[in-house]
Order: sequence, then C-alpha cells, then structure tokens
Amino acid sequence: MLHPKLVELIDSAQHRVWIKVPWWDTSGVARELLGAVTGAAKRGLDVQVFSRPEASNDAAHRDLRRAGVELVPVRYIHEKELLADAVAITHSMNFTRTEIERNQNSGTLVTDPVGIEAIEAGFRQQLANRQAALVGEEEWTSSEKLIPPALQKYMTRYSRLNPLQSMAVPVVSSTSGHVMVVAPTSAGKTLIGEVAVLRSIVEEDRPAVWLLPARALAAEVGEATRRWREHGIRAIELTGETNVSSEAVQKAQLWVATTEKFEALYRRSSLRDFISKVGCIVIDEVHLVGDPERGATLESLIARLRAVSERTRIVALSATVSNAEELASWFNAKLVRSSWRPTVLTTQFVPFDEPQSGGYEATQQAKDQAVRALLDSFGDEPQPDGQVAGDTTHATDGSVLVFCGSKNNVRRSAALVADLPSHRQVDDDHLVSACFERGVGLHFRDAPRAGNALKAFNCRELTTLVATSGLSTGVNTPARFVIIRDLELGMTPLEVSQAQQMLGRAGRAGQEPEGFGFLLVPRDQESEWRRKLNEGYAARSQVVSKLTDVILAEVLLGSITDRQSAASWFEETFAFAQSGDPLQVEDALDFLLAKGFVVADGSALTITELGKLTCRLMVDAQSAAAILARLADLPHPASAAEAEELLLAVVTASTEKFREWPINKRVYQPIVESLLNHWSRRAVGLAGEDFGPRFCMAAAHLALRDQPKLRAKAPQGISLADFRRAVDDLPRYLAWISALGYLRDLTWAPAVSGDLARRLTWWTLFPQPQRGSGRLLWLLENSLNPENRRTKMQDLWRRATDHGFVGPDAINARPRDVDVSAEQFGDLIRSRAVLEVRPSDGVVLEVAKSTNESRMTVLSNSGSRRAHRSVVPVPARLEIPVPQGSAAGLIAADLFLYTRSGDWAYDNATTAIPQDLSTRVNPIQEAQSAIEQLQPVATVVKPLGRIRKLLMSEHRQRAAALAPHIAADPQLQSVARALAGHDDEPASAVIAMRGNLVKFLGMRQSADIRPAVMVLKSGEATPDERELVLCALLGSLGFEVGVATINGSLASLIHIGDGWKMVTLTIEGNASVEPLIPANLPLILHAVSPPPKSPDDVTRPRCSWMAEFVL
Repeated sequence: MLHPKLVELIDSAQHRVWIKVPWWDTSGVARELLGAVTGAAKRGLDVQVFSRPEASNDAAHRDLRRAGVELVPVRYIHEKELLADAVAITHSMNFTRTEIERNQNSGTLVTDPVGIEAIEAGFRQQLANRQAALVGEEEWTSSEKLIPPALQKYMTRYSRLNPLQSMAVPVVSSTSGHVMVVAPTSAGKTLIGEVAVLRSIVEEDRPAVWLLPARALAAEVGEATRRWREHGIRAIELTGETNVSSEAVQKAQLWVATTEKFEALYRRSSLRDFISKVGCIVIDEVHLVGDPERGATLESLIARLRAVSERTRIVALSATVSNAEELASWFNAKLVRSSWRPTVLTTQFVPFDEPQSGGYEATQQAKDQAVRALLDSFGDEPQPDGQVAGDTTHATDGSVLVFCGSKNNVRRSAALVADLPSHRQVDDDHLVSACFERGVGLHFRDAPRAGNALKAFNCRELTTLVATSGLSTGVNTPARFVIIRDLELGMTPLEVSQAQQMLGRAGRAGQEPEGFGFLLVPRDQESEWRRKLNEGYAARSQVVSKLTDVILAEVLLGSITDRQSAASWFEETFAFAQSGDPLQVEDALDFLLAKGFVVADGSALTITELGKLTCRLMVDAQSAAAILARLADLPHPASAAEAEELLLAVVTASTEKFREWPINKRVYQPIVESLLNHWSRRAVGLAGEDFGPRFCMAAAHLALRDQPKLRAKAPQGISLADFRRAVDDLPRYLAWISALGYLRDLTWAPAVSGDLARRLTWWTLFPQPQRGSGRLLWLLENSLNPENRRTKMQDLWRRATDHGFVGPDAINARPRDVDVSAEQFGDLIRSRAVLEVRPSDGVVLEVAKSTNESRMTVLSNSGSRRAHRSVVPVPARLEIPVPQGSAAGLIAADLFLYTRSGDWAYDNATTAIPQDLSTRVNPIQEAQSAIEQLQPVATVVKPLGRIRKLLMSEHRQRAAALAPHIAADPQLQSVARALAGHDDEPASAVIAMRGNLVKFLGMRQSADIRPAVMVLKSGEATPDERELVLCALLGSLGFEVGVATINGSLASLIHIGDGWKMVTLTIEGNASVEPLIPANLPLILHAVSPPPKSPDDVTRPRCSWMAEFVL
C-alpha cells in the first residue's frame, strides 16, 4: 500500500526528505503525511517540498512553513516523487483524500545508486534553475558603461545589459584572443555576438562573419543586422538557398551564413584572400561540433583558425554543454560561463506505460492520454473533494508548444488538443482551419499557413502550437509550456542536445515570466532519460566520421601538403584533443590517393582536378568514388528516358545521404512503387534493396514528369515536402557528374546529368522545363548574377520560351534585364558547345566546333564491338577509334563535346572502314607513345609506427604497403585506353588490356616492386608488378580495383558487374586466396570473361536519343 509506505519512509529517514507533490490538502489521510514531514523537519532533517502555490494547498503549506520546511513553489509541477535518504518512490500521488483512497497501488520504488543519483539531480536542478533567475554573481549594467562609444549608435535597442552580458561584453570588446561564452538558452548571447562583429567592422575596419547552424537562425540574425544598414554597414545573408557571386560577397562587411555555406565559400579560390582579412568569426551554437551531420565541417573550420587568433578571432556562443572547459581549451579560448537565466525553467518527466500488445497505434494512444492529462493539469485546480474542476477544452493560462517527431504526429496531437474527433481522413487544409478556429496551430515543413500559425502564436492569438523539431533552434516563441511528445525525430533518436533546445523554448526572455518543460518517456526509460539530462550534453568530435572530406578540403586549401603536415593538422583538431589517435588520417589519405582525388609526387600531396571539383561542390568523397565506379560499369541506355533513370539510380544508390534518407517506408512504399512502375527495370535494379534511393528517384520523377502531383494536395499521410527535400538535394550530385564531361573521358552521362541538374533546380518555373531545356537554362543562369537568379529567372525563362527558344544556339543578342555586360554575354555565347562533323577520309572526320576549351569523347561501334577515345584539345580532323577485331564495313560514331564553361553538344556519323587497316595504330605502339609523355613519380610507402605494427596483422601491413602502387593516377588514362584498345565495353576493355600488357611488358627478375609509371617506362615487370600495374591502369579509368594473393602471388581484382572478379585467372580449382584490398572477398572468385556476343547488332549510332538533350 502506497500511503503507509510513504509514511514509513519519511518516519525512518535520518538525513533528508525531499518531496515533489502538486496538490496537498489537509484531509485526515493527508494529515498523516503532513505530520510525518513536519516531524522530520523537527528532527533536524533536510526537508524540501516542491509544490504548487495554489489556494487549495495553502493550509498544508502553512503547516510546513511553521515546521521549518523549505517550501519551493513550482506553479505547474507535475511530477510526484519522494526521496528519503537513499530510497525513492517515483510516480507517487497527490497528497489529497481522493488520490490516496484511489491510488493505493501506484508508485515505483527506486533503490539503485544510479537511479537515486538521477532523481537527486532532478531535485537539485529544479532548485538551481529557480535560483539562477533570482541571484547571481553578475549584475545588471547600463549599456553606455560597457559598450564602446563607437558601437553605441548601432545598439540603441539595449539600455541595460543583463548579468551574462555584463560579464561577457568587456571580455569581447576589450581583450584579444578567442572567447567562448556558455549560458542557458534565452540568456541574451546574441547581443554578445553583435558586439564582437561590430568591433571588427567599426573599430578595426575588417569584415566579420556570423555562423549559424540553421537557415531560420540566419534569417533572424540577418533581420537584426539590417538595422545597421542606415549606418552604412553592408551585410549579406548566405544560406543553402542563396547563391551569391564572389564580387557581391566581397563588397559585404558582414556575412551571416550557415556553416556549410561558409565552408563552400571558403573553398572558392576567388575568395581566399578576402577571407584571410576577416577579423572576427562569431560561431553560434558552437557545441554543435558534436552534431553527426554538421559537426565535422564546423570542427575543421575552427581547427584552421584556432592558432591564428591574432588574425581572425573566434567568439563562440554555446548553450549549456557539460564539457565546456574541454571545448574552450581545445581552441585556446577564454571561457565565460554563467548559469543565469532571465526566467525560471522547470523540467519534468511525464512517464507513460507502453502497451504490452497493440503495436504502434497502442503506443500512440498511450501518448495521447498522457498529453491530455498533462494539458488538463495546466489550467485547473482541485476542488475540496479532490476532483478537478473545468471542462475539456484544455484551457491554460499560458501558451503551449508541443514538439512532435513527425508530421503525422503533429496532425494527431493538434486534433487531440483541439478536441477534434480525428485527424484521419482529413486533409491538411481542413485540419489546419478546424484547429485554428479552436486556438491551435500546426507547424511543419509543408503545413498550410504554417507561417501564419507561428505569427498568430507569437501574437498570442493561438494558445497552442504543435510543431516538428524545426522550430526548436533559436526561434523565439511566447511558450510557457513545452511538451516533447516523441523520443524520435523522424527515424532518428532524439539527442540530449535536441531535447535541451526544445525545452529551452519555454519561458523565453521577454515572452513569459517562467517556463515549464515536459518530456514524455516510456516508464521503463525514465531512469535513463533522467541520467541523460542530469549528465547534460557533452560535445564529442565528429570529424573522424567525415575525415576523407575534411582532409581533401585541407589539401585544397594548402593546409595539408604531405603526410607529415596531415598528421600535424590532425593534432589541431578536437578529435585529437579528445582521443589522441591519428591512425585514421593515414587511412583517409590512402583512400583519397587510391581514388584519384589526390596524387603523390614523392612525399608531396597535390589535389587533382577531380578532387577540386568534388571539394568545391561539397560532394563527399566516398559517394563520389562510388558514383565513378558505377559510371564505369553502366550499361548503355536504350532511350533518353532510360538514360535519366540510370543516372538517378547511380546517384541515389551511391550516395550515403540518399541511401539512408529518413523516410517511413511503410507509409511511402505504395506511392513510390506506383511512380516507378514504368521505369527501366535496369535502373530500378541498380537502386538496390534500400528504400531511400527509390524514394529519391520517385521524387525526381514527380518534379520531372508528373509535376501536377507535386503541386497538388498530398494524399492522406503523405508529405510532399519530403519529396521536395529530395528534389532540392539531387542537383548538386548531378552537377558534379556533368562537370566530369570536361575532366574525364565520359560519354553521354555528363550531358544527361547536366540537363537533369538544371531541370530539377528550376522545376518550379512556368512553363515547366522539359527534357533538353538544360542548355537553355545554362545560358540564362550565366546571364544573371547568382544572387539575382531566384528573383529574375522566371521572367527571363518566360520571355525565352515565349519567343520559341528551346536551346541556346539561336540566341545571339543580349536579352534585356540580364546582369552581364554586352562583352560578358559575347564571351558566354562564344563558350557554347556547337559541334558539326562529317566524314572526310576513311575513318577520319572533319570537326567544326565553337570553342577550343573543350573535350571530345568518341564512342564508336562496328556492330557488337565498341571503342572509346577522348581528346583534349579537339582537333579539326579526328580519327574514329576502330574497335578491336573489326573487319572492313561500316563504323558508326557518337561524338560528345563538353566545354570548360559547362555546356555540351552531340553529333554522330557513320562511315566505312577502309579495306586496308594497316594504317591503324597498334595498341602497343599507341601505349608506347603515351608512356613517353608520362611524368616520373615516386610512390611513397607510408612508414608504420611501432605501435601500429603491433596492432596490425602481417597481411594488413602488406595491404598498407601495396595501396600506393594501385592508387589511381590520372596521367595513366591515355595509356590505359590504348592498352584496352579503346574498347568501351568494361569486360572487353579489361581483357584487351590484360592481353596487351602481357605483350608489352617483358619478364623481369627482381624482388622489389616499383611504381606503375616506372614499370611502364622500363618495359619489363615481375609477375607481381604486372598485376599491380593492371590495377593502376584500370583504376585510372574509374574502376574500383583491389589485390589479393593466390598461392602467395599477387593477383589483380576489379569490381565489375555484380561483384569482385579476378582480372587474370592464374590458377583453377582449389587455391589459397588471401584478400588484401579489400579485406573481404566472396567465397568464389571468377575471372573477368568476355561479354556475350550479339552478332545481330546493327552498326548504327548508339546514342541517337542524345538529340533530345541538345535542343
């Protein structure tokens, strides 16, 4: 029985009795508890009671005060707990006659030390939160006293500085070096950032940067800085949604930017000098170095600047973080820390019982009941008989903000709060309207009138706002109560830092006098969440998870020039400060070298053009490498539609972001399968088993081919915003493939990708851009400054289409209202890709082109055999590559022209192969000519430290030693194409290369292994060297390669078709195979075999459908 147990624990306590109880009357049974508590106080125990300061509690509270009990008034306390020495009872009851008589079996006994520690911390935190708003070592100060005179005219909004600001402003305005300010949410950290950037701009005449984690925050700070314009300060807002020219950026004195956008600008060579002049960088929410998505980029940025405080100062602002000293110490910052809050914040748990059966819906119903009971408790007060007065409208005397983990749960909870019968079978518009009439707003990405709901809530026209987590970061709302309904955001578990951000929305300064935060938790997870919130959020480095991308950026920026400087750079990171383990740097460098993003010349590391492109477009290197490998093995499309589908499948299946796209498969699978029902089976098969790629492919389908559905009302339970997010993220990866047209010897893929990228970027234009519009969009884009494209593109596009233009080739006069000058437009016109070819002599074509800054890639066929050649610069006369084994007869060629400026052209031709083929260049002779042009390189085998050697097995040490020898070297491409006979079919190319290399390389007797360039120049090789040269050559063509030992000898491997295969079958039957690179292989290995012959293939251009992309 709970009542006697409570009395027994209080009576037997020796040191303390701490109680949380919302309601306490003076009925007979309640007086027994009152007597036990007052008796404990008279015995000299530490007695504290947290209770509501309401009239029905007055009598009990008077008795408690008379007995010397420390009474802590918490108006909306919801928790019911007793802590007596080292024993606790949670989920207790109100000390009222009605509850004591009804709830005899409630309560959970807690005795384990961890659980007791968490409960004790909850009591202490509530007391500390109240004291933080009332007392503190700091004082309020006149702004004129602390803000420098030169800055005061910019900051007239502030007459006084609060205790935190009074402590931090003198440090920011009068000292040098990095600073980190840590304080609770709503403590006024924004003013500190304003002082920091103004000092740089006004007093030091140097530009400043303000970094924020979210677009909404960037817009909010940007709004504040716009007031400075009247005083001549030029500010610019930079987010993922804004594109700005380097010239416009350099005219600004203040950048307000998201971290990702600033990093992208940092990587522009045209802005490198300007960024070096920045005097101060304010980093808002610096504790997000521990964020799995954003943390690595933010950490690498701080690592660059931590040692140059005399040039660029960091002023970091952070919410409460448990390892603030560690974080500040890492980047040599003076730590300014305060626990002061302008309002009282009380955080409590609302446990609920998860049903043993019933699944998802039963759990949601349990949450509904918990939310309903909690809302009922906000506005009502027990009557003398213990009953709760009031109706069921959930009236409160303060605004309520409910955070949900998904759109569907927002809809469900809003209907619950508004007392609507159900949210099911009601579209968003009707649900929003019905809820609005009842004082409830909905806020999620594509919610109708979401902005109006937020505005009405801020104006207190709505009492309740139900929202997804997007509203939790830095947006000020007048919420007294915050309820976190779900412990998952979409499909991702709720992090402690996210919970703290949400709870911090309660009781915002200037909005509410105090705040109350409530976290719904399953009863069996309550202790765990108590512990989590007690320990707080500790920022842990995330840079290792993105190490290849971070290192590639540092090579681009010149911070890393060799392995030693890479190790030195890593020692500047938070990761090193926390773990001190630099071993993964070597692995990241090995990957970048192996995939051709970086090349080594002796000890020096240099970024390749591929690496520069990957870095500047912010494409992660792992995904880029996977895309390249899939492109090398991609089948030729049968139509323009299949070409689009294959590329969308390659991008989505190769990119981790799309593979792990956070979407509910159960909800979306039927509509996704319906949309992809008529897609190429080859393309859908490439997407694999993951649902994320299929969902993103379906999103592209809607934007490209079924746009009315993307603009219409969504079916019940479906969020069109989810599809639009995928559409927004796809163009960057497609643009990356498109830019490869000028850099590498690709055929149709860059052109199709470029068309897709621009049509997906501009899918909202009217009339809708159709297939082939990409080139026209390219011309119009480049006629406008980046910052004006969003506002001017629709008008420019409409005028172009109204005049009948479908491509750029017929536009020769500068349109009105464009941003480029007549001279610049002339340069743009001259950079167009225009191509005409006609047979001249045998397999030689005469080529007419528009620009010398272009690459031509030729795909030829003589029926079933195909050949491939790429040339830069493009000559006036071009010989069609004749496939190996072709007899006299017809030969067809598809020709693809890619310009440096990003345009493309296509043509094809069919001609006759002369009877006398003796003039054809022999593959070995062609390879020899290419080898003569190779530049010598020194392959550096990284030294292994003693400890690492001990930790690595012998075969792992050997794999590490061989990795540099199979690294992709771009200069080997011409040799590889020659030895492959320019064959375009992957398996045929591998077989041709294998045979020609055997003919080319004589036998060498030696034990040492030399770099591929040295082997090729010498013309001889050991068997092991030959296998490694095969890997290096195939890797230069974009194939994923590896190496194993078979009975002790090296054997080259290639990932082609459906998996790993041996390039050379050195032994049949049982063999001792030991994987080296990669570390794991299938149980059965096959050798690359010739593709099936298709004797009925007709000699004709294979990509005539490309005409649909060159309008």
